[in-house]
Amino acid sequence: MIIESYFELILLMGGVLSFLLAMYLIFYPSNFYPNKILGALVFSWSVTVFVFILHTTDFYQRYVHLYAVLDVFTLMFFPLMFLYLRNYLYRDIKKPMRQLYHFIPAVLYLLVLTPFFAKSSDAKLEMLQNGFPVWYLIAQSVFNIVIIIQGIFYSIFCLRTIHRFQYFRKKHLSAFQLSTLVWLRLFVFINIILWTFGTTGAILELAGIKLFFNLFNVFYAGLTLFTIVLGIFTTMRPELFSESEDIKNLIRTSKNKPRSISDQNNEDFEVLSQYIEKEKPYLKTDLKMQDLVESTGITYKRISEVFNKNFNKSFYEVMNEYRLEEAKHLIAQGFHQHHTLNYLAEKAGFNSKTTFNRIFKKYTDQTPSDYIKNLDDSII
Repeated sequence: MIIESYFELILLMGGVLSFLLAMYLIFYPSNFYPNKILGALVFSWSVTVFVFILHTTDFYQRYVHLYAVLDVFTLMFFPLMFLYLRNYLYRDIKKPMRQLYHFIPAVLYLLVLTPFFAKSSDAKLEMLQNGFPVWYLIAQSVFNIVIIIQGIFYSIFCLRTIHRFQYFRKKHLSAFQLSTLVWLRLFVFINIILWTFGTTGAILELAGIKLFFNLFNVFYAGLTLFTIVLGIFTTMRPELFSESEDIKNLIRTSKNKPRSISDQNNEDFEVLSQYIEKEKPYLKTDLKMQDLVESTGITYKRISEVFNKNFNKSFYEVMNEYRLEEAKHLIAQGFHQHHTLNYLAEKAGFNSKTTFNRIFKKYTDQTPSDYIKNLDDSII
């Protein structure tokens, strides 16, 4: 294995620094879960940089069984970035194991290429020297497209998550917490810029177009530089990566005037009411309280307290009341004249016609059909 240029040497050194930073983030402080996710992301970056360098050497001629295996880490970039952001903002995410579905593309990559991985070293070496079969090339192209799609959707998800968190919690965030959101947004934007260089390079390569400079070199150099800056930033601003400064501590107690529980509930009630009125989450038929936790940044316990103390009703009672009003609104617009009542119930957010009929009867003393009939008769 021969490093052929100073550029590759610099990338290699950057990859080593990335690995060290990843170990730091994963193992210290050990009780801060978002750091472990960020560490996994940085580790993926370091592996990808190593793979880029190794492709220009005779490394795979000697260790042919490693060929293509490490490429799976590229499929983990954006899922890990999104999960880092989500877990940083929303520390009380319930059922964290559900987050594993973000890694389905990476698992599929390994499964689809299993026939290649299972081949003998001689067979793989022959492919490296004489060309890969068509099915392998197609599989790699498909996963390259998946990586491009991941970049688009996860970038949107990340920016939308930050925006919604700040929008609904801005009045309750300290200066430190607002600066943290600036860091998170910058973190996402830098990843998007790097992804743009890498994706453009991949598209040009597929199209057989060559530029006067290599976009992949820009991508990996940028990734290495970003990792080094991240390491320096971690050293200079350790509070952004420690449990002691928790962005979820949204309601801070004043030294001179402690905040009462009822004041806190009223502020949470205001945020929740605004969110429900503006976003209409009740139109989602399988809505759960955890969805409100993830959208507003208010903890599960506090949301439960708001519904019990401020609304004086349960979560499902409030949501069904909003759904009922939505159903009445649709009926007033004549929606029932062109669609079935089942579809109307679904559009209003009810998960079944039985629930729709029960809620309608409970609050209006009429079935939906009777309500519509009486409404039509009153118009006549």
